[in-house]
Formats: sequence, structure tokens, C-alpha cells
Amino acid sequence: MSAFESVTKLVREWQPQLLPTELKYRDSLSALLRERLRDAKVETEYRHSGTTIDIYVKLPGFFGSSEVFIELKRNLLHKAQLDRLVGQIESLQPRKNAIVVVLCGEANPALVSRFKEKYKTVDGALLLDGEPMALVVKKGAEKSAKA
Repeated sequence: MSAFESVTKLVREWQPQLLPTELKYRDSLSALLRERLRDAKVETEYRHSGTTIDIYVKLPGFFGSSEVFIELKRNLLHKAQLDRLVGQIESLQPRKNAIVVVLCGEANPALVSRFKEKYKTVDGALLLDGEPMALVVKKGAEKSAKA
């Protein structure tokens, strides 16, 4: 299983409590990834191509290692926040790298839809020129996004 598949599965299973800051969500998720992906390299605040990634995971495999970048956002409520998120994703070179975007806390359903439209959602999966991208909306954000 690739890093993207393993990480996406674990992020979907992750059940964080409501936390006061994005950093607390990041720390909670990175602790789970370290616990469950024992052979993986899991780093927070990872520098890549002039930007900082919330969580970086590199998983060894039979044919070589695979990696995934995780961008976590808490309370996606305003267009300026969406614009910043899109800018962060673009700086990660999404056509070359696997990315998992995690929304925690509250989320404006219109902004979630815009994000999905931007990255061509197909049956809940986002693909860019063959590179996978996933959008995972956690409990607090799900309630807001469905409202």
C-alpha cells in the first residue's frame, strides 16, 4: 500500500476531539501516524520547495519509498482562508506530489465546494495529472459543511 493510501485511510479513521488550535490538531494527527505507521518517517513543519508542510510522511515500500504531504486547516470560514489554502497546495506542486488536505473545526460548505471544484473532484477523489489528492472533512467541519 502506498503512503498516500495508508495515510488517507488513517486520516479518515482519526477521530479527534474538538481542539482549540490547528497546531493541536496537527500534533494529534502526527502522533496517530507515528503510532500506526511505525516504519514511516513522519515530520511536522517540514520544509519543501520554499514552503512549510504541516505533516510529511515517507513510507518505505518494496519498490521504493512513497511520500505524502498533509495540509491541515482548522475553521475554513472565509474566502481569504480558501485562497491561502489553494496557494499552499499549489506551492506543494500538486501535479508532482500526493497531498491530503484535512479540514477540522468549522467549514463553510461553499468554500469546501469551491476547493473540490478547483481540483476536479471525481467520486470523492481528487486527481491532478495522475497524482492523488484527498480532501478529508472531520466531525466539526462535517456538521458545518452539511448545515
